[in-house]
Amino acid sequence: MNIAARLRREQITSGAINLVLSAVFFFGVFGLAVRPLHFAVPDNFALDFLPQAAAIALMSSLVPLLVVSASLRKEGARTGGAAFIARTVLAVVLAGLASAAALAVICLFGPWREIGWTFALALKLVYGTGLGVAGTTFALTRLFAHRGRETA
Repeated sequence: MNIAARLRREQITSGAINLVLSAVFFFGVFGLAVRPLHFAVPDNFALDFLPQAAAIALMSSLVPLLVVSASLRKEGARTGGAAFIARTVLAVVLAGLASAAALAVICLFGPWREIGWTFALALKLVYGTGLGVAGTTFALTRLFAHRGRETA
């Protein structure tokens, strides 16, 4: 397996999926009407980073780990097993939630009370894509570095 090519492919896939899902959920939560969005009540834009981060961090680490681990096992390599996957996914989810909490604090305690709809959409897309790529990169880099060691 060409590790660099596989990592690149998974990063691109994760980025694209999380870009689309971030847009879909943004439209579902905030609608299509171009209007200012409040960081706090009634829109709670700042707090929306938390569920976005949890979902993206979970899926951007778990799915690639499961898919690539299966490919490695087919090639005869040992992978870290369930405990390794659980620890890796937990690390990514905690980091994602920490980044979301930091963004929420900046939004809620910063000098602004609202954000333009278009800028908010762009911010959510960039954040979702970046977090997805980062989660996939961390998880797979850890898998490739520790493959074959059951206690990684």
